[in-house]
Amino acid sequence: MNPIARAIYMMFLVSEVHPFDDGNGRIARIMMNAELVHGGSSKIIIPTVYRDDYMLALRRLTRQRDASVFVRMMERASAFSHWLEPVDWEGMHTQLKSASAYGEPDQDGAVLRWAEG
Repeated sequence: MNPIARAIYMMFLVSEVHPFDDGNGRIARIMMNAELVHGGSSKIIIPTVYRDDYMLALRRLTRQRDASVFVRMMERASAFSHWLEPVDWEGMHTQLKSASAYGEPDQDGAVLRWAEG
């Protein structure tokens, strides 16, 4: 299985099974990134502003067994993560701010923005 597919499956599995009383989402994302690193791929971050998209995509996969939205959401999160240039904390912080990554999803106009493609 390809590392990205395995990573996304691992993240979904931990989220779906929900084996811990607390921290399942964080553990799911850690396991996803562990699979990506193990497979020689870059890590994926889920920015705060993208949290609702992430949760809704997981919910749709769980309730409707429709993986298409989840896969598209993860592809977009991956593209965003690849766009980042983590040379140092200040540079990374500047990039995250410019992309509105720290925004709360329920704020008016809070959308993840970056130079896609």
